[in-house]
Amino acid sequence: MDINVIELRNYLLKPGVREHFIDYFEEHFIDTQETVGMQVLGQFRVLGEPDHFVWLRGFRDMQSRLEGLQNFYGGPVWEKYGPLANGMMLEWHNVRLLCPLSPIADLTHGFTADAIAADLAAGSISYDTGIIAIDFYETGPGQRENLIDRFQTSIMPAYQAASIQLRGYFVAELAENEFTRLPVIQNENELVVITAHESEAACREKHDMVARQINDITSGLLGKAPESLLLSPTLRSPLRYAK
Repeated sequence: MDINVIELRNYLLKPGVREHFIDYFEEHFIDTQETVGMQVLGQFRVLGEPDHFVWLRGFRDMQSRLEGLQNFYGGPVWEKYGPLANGMMLEWHNVRLLCPLSPIADLTHGFTADAIAADLAAGSISYDTGIIAIDFYETGPGQRENLIDRFQTSIMPAYQAASIQLRGYFVAELAENEFTRLPVIQNENELVVITAHESEAACREKHDMVARQINDITSGLLGKAPESLLLSPTLRSPLRYAK
């Protein structure tokens, strides 16, 4: 899986349509994006936010991103199915453009969209997808490298000690977004961390425990308190908890 650019997309949907949107998205927009060189890495419900849908999409590099987006959004699939999808959304511009600092293979633990679909068809995969947490750490200007160093030397061991599956950490991809039809957030002061947990209860317990340690470790380095998303993967999501 050769991925060096990630989009983290957080949509606000119209009230009451999320389940229909998930079904529609997974029926029409997974295989068809893979066909033009883009990889759908995960689809999620946001815990406590019933009208939000989050998903991740990966690209080999910024040039292949541009080509893939042009081919997909200028192609027949989006022309046919895009208007109804857009009609279910209220906001679609909360999109972070990210660059992985950790091995991208760790993100989905080896799962792909095709493999998940095949396992579901065969009945050979657990329906228990666990919980994914995404944490956003923002430091002051010029402090990102210090934050990354502190994360690698002090925060990662805290995750390991708590038996938390660290799936990846990311910084903003700062190359120009040439596909201006889809605006993105490129926050050069931000570190984004993705972890996987067995259950919501385990996630909240371990997440809160480690958060207290992280507050001490990052004292004086963060510009504001970290923000978090707790996500429930859909059955077709490659990014999920792995036993």
